[in-house]
Amino acid sequence: MVERILGAARELLADDSTKGLTTSAIADRAGLSVGSLYQYFPNKEAIVLELARRWLAAFRPIPLAYATKDIPRTWAAFSREFRDFTQAIAAMYEENRALLPTIEALQAHPELRRIAEEHDHAIIETHTAWLLKADPDLGAATARRLGILLLETGHICFAVALTKRHSPYRLVVEDVIIMQEALLRAHLKMPG
Repeated sequence: MVERILGAARELLADDSTKGLTTSAIADRAGLSVGSLYQYFPNKEAIVLELARRWLAAFRPIPLAYATKDIPRTWAAFSREFRDFTQAIAAMYEENRALLPTIEALQAHPELRRIAEEHDHAIIETHTAWLLKADPDLGAATARRLGILLLETGHICFAVALTKRHSPYRLVVEDVIIMQEALLRAHLKMPG
């Protein structure tokens, strides 16, 4: 029943963002009465919060998988790994595009903010560890600063590209990778 409710909310969000998202609309889409919906969720915010929790939890395996990889010692090999990582993150954004405006709106919710901060921390730490493995002389402070820039520029670009739809998403993803690689290339000392 919970999955039906969450699936209905996800579909409504995909249809028109938050405009049509009411408990009545969710219950109707799920084939339930509103009273039945309230047995599982106290309000629509709780439903959206659960969707957001699941989305952020789905990201966790991506940095964990890359955190354990050996870092390639050449720029070309590093670039391939970085591209794969960024494309995996970008795909998660695309798969969950309907939640983006709602997640942004719910940033005031303490639990969602905590989960989002944990997610951001995991991505930043993954980048920081990769960069330090690739170039130990980079220094922890610089690696962390670059990790933050990678996270924030990726998030902003992916979120805006999916919500505003100015350009084909795949082109934006490619541009982000090119931009971020240029930043990294300026800092990392790695053979060709």
